[in-house]
Amino acid sequence: MRATFVHTADNHLGYEQYGLKERFNDFARAFFSVVDAAIERRANAFIIAGDLFNKRAIDALTLIQAQTGFQKLKDAGIPAIAIEGNHDRSYYRDGVSWLQFLCWQKLLILLNPLMEDGVPQLTPWNPEIQRGAYVDLNEGKFRIYGLPWYGANTARVMAAFADVLIAHERQEREAGVEYRLLMMHTGVEGIVPQMHGLPTYEEFQPLRGLVDYVALGHVHKNYSRDHWLYNPGSTETWGAEESAWERGYYVASVDTDVPEGEPRHSVEHLVNPRRPFLRFQFRVDGLPDPTALYDRFARHCAGWAAEHRELDGTEPVIDIALQGILGFDSTAYERARLEDIVREHFRPLTVRIHDGTRATDYELDEMDEDGSATDRAMLQQLELHVFQELIARDARYLPAAPQWAKLLAEVKQMALSGEDPASIVRRLRESRAEFLS
Repeated sequence: MRATFVHTADNHLGYEQYGLKERFNDFARAFFSVVDAAIERRANAFIIAGDLFNKRAIDALTLIQAQTGFQKLKDAGIPAIAIEGNHDRSYYRDGVSWLQFLCWQKLLILLNPLMEDGVPQLTPWNPEIQRGAYVDLNEGKFRIYGLPWYGANTARVMAAFADVLIAHERQEREAGVEYRLLMMHTGVEGIVPQMHGLPTYEEFQPLRGLVDYVALGHVHKNYSRDHWLYNPGSTETWGAEESAWERGYYVASVDTDVPEGEPRHSVEHLVNPRRPFLRFQFRVDGLPDPTALYDRFARHCAGWAAEHRELDGTEPVIDIALQGILGFDSTAYERARLEDIVREHFRPLTVRIHDGTRATDYELDEMDEDGSATDRAMLQQLELHVFQELIARDARYLPAAPQWAKLLAEVKQMALSGEDPASIVRRLRESRAEFLS
């Protein structure tokens, strides 16, 4: 059996980043580019491992963008199979998400297994009730499983699902299944230090030998493990801290007729077109006055522009962090003047400048850029401990105190990174609904 599928995730349609309509359009353009790639390659399936949308309550234009993309796939005869990510779910347990709406419109297949006592039931997708754990393609030889976002319960659900697959191995063989893909909206602990509460790679191991390809989403950074577990990364830059990460989508070619022991798929990671997002750091140490600040800043901007001649008129997003010890009152310089200097050297869509300077050197020494210093790790552990101790004093939050502590640490990092306040508020609201449910 031979097949080709495209694996994408974290498209975040509808995200009007920094309040800019053009950024809203950028996320749609990135999604459409992956759709077009699937059609061009005549893929057998288009896999979306969660977070197609950026928020649960989308507007009409965002819905139109999604419908347009899925209609193109449907017209090309390519089935779209998706799971819900943490951004996609409906607000209430008995509500209907917009992915479910698209499913009812026959534009995609939304996998979501029925649960009994916390155990996913291995039932095929039923178009009548729009539920099921798997769908079969290519005359039943290509089986796709789907587990949506389960938050803190992900590791437990994975283990239970592995037991269910073991119990049904013989049934699968008799049905003629040759290749098995599992979609999950979760990450692997340690890929991004600021993201906590994810399963470890060891916790995925019970699934080895039971599925051939694990298609992940949730973490916006591209990574893979052992030619088995794959995460494509987001198709657009959702946050400034992601600007240097490699991201895109996968195209996988399956061949089950290879000799025993050889790889049954070959995988190519592709970077889809997206708007350049440039992030710089500027040191202010030793500058005696605003004039010196402007002069040095202008020289740095000229150097940055020279390093990025490939932009060739493309309007990038520019994000600059001011760092170091400021030798004068921070109110003496004009941020708007710095933004104008950036515009003299680039043609940016928008400029965002964050003041991370301090007025004294009586502070903790900076850590290594890679965050590997022992002091940093100790401080992070101490911070989590303090957060957890404070949260545990309130009985309402005590049952999920570790998760709340990790969330606070993540939100703190988002704020320090200059993340959009609306994104921070949204993260808090979604986590609050999850932890208190």
